[in-house]
Amino acid sequence: MFKCLATKSAPIVITLLCAHMLSGCITNTVPVVASASSYECRPTPVDGLPTAGEGAYGCHFQLLDTETKEILVNTPYSLDVYTPSKSAASETPFLTTLKGVTDAHGRSGFIRASFPITPERMRFVRVVGSGPYGRSPRLLRPTDGSGVAGMHYHVTGCGYDQTGITDEQGLAPLFLSVSECKLKAAFYMCRNGKCPTK
Repeated sequence: MFKCLATKSAPIVITLLCAHMLSGCITNTVPVVASASSYECRPTPVDGLPTAGEGAYGCHFQLLDTETKEILVNTPYSLDVYTPSKSAASETPFLTTLKGVTDAHGRSGFIRASFPITPERMRFVRVVGSGPYGRSPRLLRPTDGSGVAGMHYHVTGCGYDQTGITDEQGLAPLFLSVSECKLKAAFYMCRNGKCPTK
């Protein structure tokens, strides 16, 4: 902590020095509170970050590591909003896609839609690799088609051999490749710290 002590000999110089030191601590910016989930909608745009889509509803999100829950800063991401489907079994293509890199607080750009953006209607994952081809493996429940969170995955093919844990929507990262190739994903559960041989 700095303490400013004025003297009779140079009150003006020291006062200016104190003001200069304090100016680095006092700002009007609002601190960024960490999200509890990568799918927690924050309904305000972030200055300097990209926007996509149209509509009265909008969100930006904060990308978290699926295992450690740490904020993923300066990380490539893909943020996609699905077209609302009439039934769980129907196809749900992307309505809007926003790709970018999270900022120093792990925040994405701002994406808009004509309907409320809920976790079930979106995908927000980190991007691994580069190229025009890609796949984000997902594990779904056979009963209702919803994603299975917290399952271990093992991705192979297309030059990848990676393991991790699915996010809240049952998704693995988006793995990109420079050419068409076959990406394989296996999902499994670990018990008492023991995982099946992959």
